[in-house]
Amino acid sequence: MTRTRLLTALATTPILLLGACGSSDEPEAAAPSTAEPSTSEPTTAAPSTVPTTPAATTPAPSKSTSTPTPAAPAGKLISYAQGEDSGVLIATPAETSKLRGAPADFKSFIAAELTRGTVEQGCTEKPQISVDVIDTAGFARGGHFTPQCGGYASLWAKSGGTWRSVWNGQSLTECSVLTKYKFPARVAGKQCLQGDDTVTYSG
Repeated sequence: MTRTRLLTALATTPILLLGACGSSDEPEAAAPSTAEPSTSEPTTAAPSTVPTTPAATTPAPSKSTSTPTPAAPAGKLISYAQGEDSGVLIATPAETSKLRGAPADFKSFIAAELTRGTVEQGCTEKPQISVDVIDTAGFARGGHFTPQCGGYASLWAKSGGTWRSVWNGQSLTECSVLTKYKFPARVAGKQCLQGDDTVTYSG
């Protein structure tokens, strides 16, 4: 029976400034009139005023009082899987040496996982562990496999300074697990289960 792998199935309107409309020249003197002088009072036109538009001012940038949260350091991605094949198969603690580039504490964790594995009833072979992908920031994907008896997919994460198994199963991972441990999608895959629904994961 083949091993089970985790499914993996982005017009401003120009302001017209109005200039002064009045002329600054003195009025010409009127020619003497032969008509009878008028008894009405002469009327003087009120001087026209042109509203001026105040110059636009750019407000000074406000200072933010919040402290930016530093981004989590990105780890190095190491993929052991080739095409449709699973990654490195570990059958004994000594074979963790196959995990080239993996952190030493992860190799120790996988070796310990092997010793904790139990032989299922009716199986004649010992359990093995496959490692497909490692993010050296503290995330890995693989699975447990027992020849002739099948297996299940696994996700491992380094939490609180210690590697641990955070999910095992034969279906997509629950989204709550991925968000809890902040799994990167490049390790966990781009889909997860939210209830009974398959949704896109972009962690």
